[in-house]
Amino acid sequence: MKRLSVLLIVALACCLATPLSAANKPGSFRVGDKTFLLNDKPFVVKAAEVHYPRIPREYWEQRIQMCKALGMNTLCIYVFWNFHEPQMDNFLFTGQNDVAAFCRLAQKNGMYVIVRPGPYACAEWEMGGLPWWHHHGAGGERIWLLWRGQTLHERHARHYSQSMASP
Repeated sequence: MKRLSVLLIVALACCLATPLSAANKPGSFRVGDKTFLLNDKPFVVKAAEVHYPRIPREYWEQRIQMCKALGMNTLCIYVFWNFHEPQMDNFLFTGQNDVAAFCRLAQKNGMYVIVRPGPYACAEWEMGGLPWWHHHGAGGERIWLLWRGQTLHERHARHYSQSMASP
């Protein structure tokens, strides 16, 4: 299961931020014998953890270039739910919150990106990235109670995940 999870994460990274040199070519990513294979060549993921919300947007490219200069080929990012939906149904994906722009900058600089959308993030971020309104409920309801066969948490998390598909 762990191997499959790693494969899915790295495959997502390859899809989201393919370096420009391969942007128009079909590629492949798979697990080989004791190594990952990117376009049938051994590939070692050398990743740096970068939290774009903690870096002013005007410094994003500089930090990406610093990671590349250190020998990294991949950036790992969290998409913090409470950063992108501070109030229920108020999604923010522009300016400092423009995760797609960050990924494009990584691509421009020849880097891959592993995107971890949450909903929970273990990164010393307030409430693990869960929005405050989620914990307390928008109308004071208990968020973990069942509602029509699913918890309100599941309903809100699904809505958040769908918002990232089309920011």
